Amino acid sequence: MPFMHGAVPLRRTYYFLQQGKIFFRENVSVFAMSFHLRPKPEQKGVRDFIFWHWAQLQFNNPKVQLVKHRELEIITPFARAYLDDGREVLFDLEGMGREEIEQQIIQTLGKTEIVRKRESLEAIAKVNPADFGTNCERQCICEVQGQHTCTGLIRAPKTLTGKYRWNHNLL
Repeated sequence: MPFMHGAVPLRRTYYFLQQGKIFFRENVSVFAMSFHLRPKPEQKGVRDFIFWHWAQLQFNNPKVQLVKHRELEIITPFARAYLDDGREVLFDLEGMGREEIEQQIIQTLGKTEIVRKRESLEAIAKVNPADFGTNCERQCICEVQGQHTCTGLIRAPKTLTGKYRWNHNLL
């Protein structure tokens, strides 16, 4: 399998992507991180965070633009989030490990567990007007205006049955 080549192919698996814990709130539109490729020991946590958690961030937050700034002329690594109302949230990530960075982002920009459970229940209970059946608004498709009535109520025309042929003398 070609996708399993390279450094740590575990990061490319669907199971690993689902394990991400950071789900941004609805008002986060852009999230940017700036880091060094050859960090000092106190800056290594940011590089590890990007190595292990960046793909999970992309997978769990498809509506958020994620930006990585490598090797900018900066002294300390940082993260910046741009909100919908024009505000910015700035994180100083100097001397933090990847777990600490993850927890700080979850606490400030992440959805709470209660909100995530509520959203998943709302998605399950979402009623689609195109559905029909016993637990939906319509029992049958024949209740929609413009559709043919049920064959259980009236006899279907011969042209709609499978046994009808245009020219019976062919066979």
